[in-house]
Amino acid sequence: MRTILLSFTVLFISGCVVKESTPSYENEILWDSWGIPHIYANQESDLYQMMGWAQMKNHGDLILKLYGEGRAKSSEYWGDDPQNDILLHLTDVLTAAEKTWNNMPASDKAVVEAYVKGLNSYASKYPDQISEKYQKVLPVTAMDVMNHSSRAMNMEFLIRRNVGSAYRWTPGSNAWAVDGTKTASKKAMLLTNPHLPWEDLYLFFEAHLITPDNSLYGTTLVGLPTLGIAFNENLGWTHTVNTLDNVDIYEITISGNQYLLDGEYKDFEIDSVKVVTKKDGSSSEQWVVKKKSAFGMVLKESGDKAVAMKWANMEGEFNPLGQWKAMGEAQDINAFKNVLKQNGLPLFNVVYADKAGNILYHFGGNIPKKNGDWDKWQQIVATSSSDELWDGFYGADEVPSFTNPETGWIQNANDPPYTSTVPATVDPADFASHIAPNSMSFRPQRSARLIMDAQNLTLEDFITLKHDTRSELAMRLQDDFEELKSMTKDSLTLAALEVLTRWDASYDASSTGAILFMNIIRRGGLPFGDQWSFDDPINTPSTIGDPGKFLSSVKQIAQAQIDQLGALEVPYGDLFRLKVGEYEYPGNGGLGQLGIFRTMVYLPGDDGKLYSYHGDSYVCATEFGDKVKAKALMSYGNATQPGNVHVGDQLKLFTQKQLRDVWYSRADQEANLELVEKMEEM
Repeated sequence: MRTILLSFTVLFISGCVVKESTPSYENEILWDSWGIPHIYANQESDLYQMMGWAQMKNHGDLILKLYGEGRAKSSEYWGDDPQNDILLHLTDVLTAAEKTWNNMPASDKAVVEAYVKGLNSYASKYPDQISEKYQKVLPVTAMDVMNHSSRAMNMEFLIRRNVGSAYRWTPGSNAWAVDGTKTASKKAMLLTNPHLPWEDLYLFFEAHLITPDNSLYGTTLVGLPTLGIAFNENLGWTHTVNTLDNVDIYEITISGNQYLLDGEYKDFEIDSVKVVTKKDGSSSEQWVVKKKSAFGMVLKESGDKAVAMKWANMEGEFNPLGQWKAMGEAQDINAFKNVLKQNGLPLFNVVYADKAGNILYHFGGNIPKKNGDWDKWQQIVATSSSDELWDGFYGADEVPSFTNPETGWIQNANDPPYTSTVPATVDPADFASHIAPNSMSFRPQRSARLIMDAQNLTLEDFITLKHDTRSELAMRLQDDFEELKSMTKDSLTLAALEVLTRWDASYDASSTGAILFMNIIRRGGLPFGDQWSFDDPINTPSTIGDPGKFLSSVKQIAQAQIDQLGALEVPYGDLFRLKVGEYEYPGNGGLGQLGIFRTMVYLPGDDGKLYSYHGDSYVCATEFGDKVKAKALMSYGNATQPGNVHVGDQLKLFTQKQLRDVWYSRADQEANLELVEKMEEM
């Protein structure tokens, strides 16, 4: 009896200890002075409901616009060109979203439904904060989230690059992970640095999701519930767009409503959808006929031929939102690797670091097994043979991936997987060539050079390296510029070469050689006569092929710049401007093609200047010490809603090459508090 009583007492005490050590939170949002929501919740449904509320508060009009477009109803709602709506149907992106929803586990559906509840709750309580133009999209449904997710990941990141659509941007990002051999603290560090346009569905939303079991900080695309790039107390990850090919285009033979496959005509799966356009008080409609074959969806027909497109996850078997959620719940590298086995994301490299000192690179995505090399599948493949159909997808253990390289560092700047550390840890010969090409452009070379030579890094050192604006391409050529002076007597050419040799190759606001060099490369092309080599990946190419031709190009472009700008030396920031909302500053950073790690693309304005459009979007530098420490920046601010004070409020830090502290602890949040919202009031 005494033994039983003693056992009961121990269990009772043990139970009390567990209960007392488990945090309990009031369901609330602590908004900090940068407009970042720190969301506290005791259960998942409350957490994601408040996530929806927070996003609608900061981005309500944008979210409703994106969801209206995701329904393929932008032409009906707002009189937009119906071609985008038609393409969403023709490619079957929306049907795939519905299939993904039907295949999702109940726990992931509950996350989406809670998020939608929060979106609708905010719009219902504050209808005056939502523009009348976008209120017709309300109420939001779970399928709006799924349609938007499918459109963003499949249509915008993948499909449009294969249908010849005009683009003003190239999807890109930078990422670093270093282990303790390269840091002063002996702790691992992670750099998150995605590059996307500063508008529309490419915008990020920064948030902090806190439950008794986890404290997850990071960002996601506006309109999505789960954080896609994030860290918790034990680990973190980031993404870069990778060089995979999971969208292929076929030319097939057709006859009526049939297509040829292995010598026999097969019936298309056919469906029809009506697209309505309302504009200027009138309404028109057209029927979109959807034809599906083993080679994918038919995009166009001509005579007995058709062009068909096949893309990953047409059958909705992968669950990206669920995988992101699971990645954020992992607390060590083994759990994280198990999540990667889901292969739920359609694309993206994964670069990872953790508190235990591990770093990891993974070439993720839905990568099809197919017949032929990389170059073959960059063309339209004319066929009627099933030999050209995909044979499933590579598993997570079948793609380039490595952990804890001897170099102590990982980088990716949208280069193929084989140069993510140097010397290479993975050999391209071990993988089918259709998985990825093998190359390394100048921005990845700059990325590798910056991080491979760094030692004894503090977090501040890490951040300083990230803000490097020097052009790897310009530095590669500066010795040649000096030698070229002896090959010409033309005064204008000599003056231009003198500008280029005095310049330090940086793209800062005060840089006076940056514009001339950019014009020479953009208008004259790369001057190299040799090729990039995998055996010397960060030093090739290196030799000017035709000095005479290059000198002639320099002269012509120098004269054109004088005619246009009045001088060879023009401060970069006078012409290139950072602008968001009411804020405007001199620009820095430039084109990745020039080998600039601080990537920024500028587009012409009506006043002859160029304005920020695409590049450094969200930056976060994280050190995984005993307590995680991070600094971050959302370049354009964490809001777009008219009247919100956080539209563009972080841009000044961008121009100063600074990041702000991430207020990860409750004490820091309360010390920098702007507003508290209780869930009971939502």
